[in-house]
Amino acid sequence: MEEIADGLLKPILRFIRFILLEALCEFLIYWVGRIFLLIVTLGNYPRGRQAEEYEGRIICTGFFVIICSIVLIGVYV
Repeated sequence: MEEIADGLLKPILRFIRFILLEALCEFLIYWVGRIFLLIVTLGNYPRGRQAEEYEGRIICTGFFVIICSIVLIGVYV
């Protein structure tokens, strides 16, 4: 009986995990990268269509900013 419940529960938990990771990447990392790029470029990049076109670059920038922030906090605190 336990194996049946585990077999049914595992795909549901994987789906929830996928949704949470997608939401984290899509919202948190993307917006950190976009805001950082807008500040650094004084509002010139990414604008309009560029935001959709270069979504991967924006997410990489957001990830880099978050990692650098964590490292700097770890070093100086």
